[in-house]
Amino acid sequence: MTSRPQYPMDSGVSVFGSQDGGPVLEQVGEGAAAAGAEARPPAPPPADRGEVRWAMLAYLAVPFTLFLVPLAIYLTSRGHRRFARAHAAVALSLSLATVLYTVSIVIVGGVLALDSAAVGTLAAVPLLVLLWAGVLVVVIRAAAAASRGEQYQLPRWLRMTSGPPR
Repeated sequence: MTSRPQYPMDSGVSVFGSQDGGPVLEQVGEGAAAAGAEARPPAPPPADRGEVRWAMLAYLAVPFTLFLVPLAIYLTSRGHRRFARAHAAVALSLSLATVLYTVSIVIVGGVLALDSAAVGTLAAVPLLVLLWAGVLVVVIRAAAAASRGEQYQLPRWLRMTSGPPR
């Protein structure tokens, strides 16, 4: 079993509960406590193929609707569809991080454009292209994982939670 790297700002706090795919901080015996390994419940299995489709839709709608479709899926799957709800929570986190990065890049480009519009454009456009290309890769990988019935772990630079990696 591999040990999880410790980050100084990693408090283990998550905005998502354990039923929504958030971290669970229970130790598995003394041997695991010494190694720093944490127990995680298995991902909620999909109930049917329709739930898998909802989970995939939550990811695939991010480039087009940002947070609207993942939020709708998250809110409508309250008591049932735990698999789709967990994936919608991850897709919502992905979309909110993408929006924040996009706003940050636009602000930096705007500040640079105060000096010269060409400098602002030359700085902001490549950053936006790289951001959205990276997000498209993550969206495709996450949707593929959802179609296989697996949980997907966002890259650290896109996670909106301060909890440990899942």
